[in-house]
Amino acid sequence: MATDNLLKKFHLINFTVRMLIIGFLVFCAVQMFALHIVNDDTVQPDSSGFYGHNYCGTFFIDITCDNSFIDEESYTKAIQPDSNPVIQDILLNTASVVMVLSLLIFLHRADKQTMHSKRTAWLLFLSGGLYAAGNTVVEIQLLTSQTDGLKGIMATQSYYPQLYAVYGIPLLLIAYGLILLYYEQISRGKSVIPVRRALKICTWLTAISIFGFMLWRFIIRCYELFSESNARLPFYSVLLDLPKSECVSDSAYTKVLLLRFVKDLPVFAASAIAVLALIKLMHSAADGQINTTGNRRQLKFAALALAVSSVIFNLLGLVEVNMLNESFTGIYGDVTYTIGIRSGCEPMLYAFLLIIIEIYLQAIPQTEKSR
Repeated sequence: MATDNLLKKFHLINFTVRMLIIGFLVFCAVQMFALHIVNDDTVQPDSSGFYGHNYCGTFFIDITCDNSFIDEESYTKAIQPDSNPVIQDILLNTASVVMVLSLLIFLHRADKQTMHSKRTAWLLFLSGGLYAAGNTVVEIQLLTSQTDGLKGIMATQSYYPQLYAVYGIPLLLIAYGLILLYYEQISRGKSVIPVRRALKICTWLTAISIFGFMLWRFIIRCYELFSESNARLPFYSVLLDLPKSECVSDSAYTKVLLLRFVKDLPVFAASAIAVLALIKLMHSAADGQINTTGNRRQLKFAALALAVSSVIFNLLGLVEVNMLNESFTGIYGDVTYTIGIRSGCEPMLYAFLLIIIEIYLQAIPQTEKSR
């Protein structure tokens, strides 16, 4: 009976993930198609031609000819799609296809209960590694991007290493891949020493990088509450000004910052809980304790914390959007509500991924003692 319930969970998760992958690919295809068929050659100097969105957590701002570009020429140049893909773009697209195929093969093996009879862990390493490599290339592009032709807050942008959005999903793929590889090695009677070392290295890198990043961002957020300079908001992998000059009053500006701080506190806390759960999972897996009641319980609790923080984050995001529209003029006086799934920072996304790992842990025989 327990086995039947587990199989149903696998099938449900596999179907859901497949639909999400297909939906994401369709979404990207529609966006690329729309970008190539839009003809903005007729944009007039006095118009507010639409270029796109820039996402910040629970809201996005419009990037238009009027508020983001120095002149119409800069605007029309920016919206022209690249008709000659460079080698880098070809490699990125190829990596994306291979990554998706690897994940689909993994899901197929999970469906057919052949995960352990083949070298399935390497599919997760391949997909996670390609995801991380592709994101790194994109981040390097952003690091060296030019702001010529831009104005206002767009001209003051600076690079922002949004680690959880860039490396969060690859980390989860590689972490579970290492755990699965540990079990595969044991099943084949081979040494697990290299895998154990890799798990411990991954544990320390995760702890140092993510908690260091979170501490840095928390200190910055606290400092901005009392600073006289403009606060900086993260949009994807860049920071943009939240200028006091566009706010109706200093008190209104402070209220906006306070609301953002309160809105993000549950996410900070839930993220810390999730990272601790992942670190403990990798640490215990390195000692041979993988599918344990404690590990599964921690993952479920972390997923619940992320889900709750997502609800709070998005509900307060509705309040934030109204406050920005009422308190600011210019680009921040015309914001629209959205969710953070597109920029990879929606807590519910990671809650879902942790639940997937918790279910797939059960594909490994239960172990309550160190080996």
